[in-house]
Amino acid sequence: MTTTDPVLGRVVRRETHSPRTAATAIVLVVLMLGLAYLGVEIVLRLLSLPPLLLSPGQGLDWLAALPTAQPAAAVVGGSIVVALIGLVLIVLALGAGRLPKHRMGEEAVVVDNGVIAQALAQHVSDELSLGRENVTVGVAHRAADITVRPQPGLTVDPAAVRAAAEEELTGYRLTPALRVRIRIEKPALKEPLS
Repeated sequence: MTTTDPVLGRVVRRETHSPRTAATAIVLVVLMLGLAYLGVEIVLRLLSLPPLLLSPGQGLDWLAALPTAQPAAAVVGGSIVVALIGLVLIVLALGAGRLPKHRMGEEAVVVDNGVIAQALAQHVSDELSLGRENVTVGVAHRAADITVRPQPGLTVDPAAVRAAAEEELTGYRLTPALRVRIRIEKPALKEPLS
């Protein structure tokens, strides 16, 4: 069964993308509390009772006078805070929300980026006859960053590292595919003991 099956496609998407449940719940709770407060104030106004904080009319008057309110710095500061909250909500709404996972092959197999990084590091260290502790791999959504720290006196060819990494990644058939970035660090020379 391949991911062309719509059900498996949805399962893979659900496993590789983050839901916005927490952000949605927070926004809805704040919105519900605000509407509940507004409803209580309206009912109190209709019953001719004193408001809890502001009557709806007083609130509208306050909002209308806000552009000319003093101190102006407080109004500007409050506006900036509201704009930042709005910007965060827009980013949450439009952002990709990807989890650190990739689909492997054509089947509905989802692999964590940490597993890919460990396997890739092991393969590169085996191919180049390096100690596993000398190869560090970080996997992001579209790139695999490989850092090699050779022992003193050893030289490592970046092309060989790239070839070994790309060969292994091709076998994984990841979606989306990963771009390989290589960094060879200079070996740290041990200082002679005195």
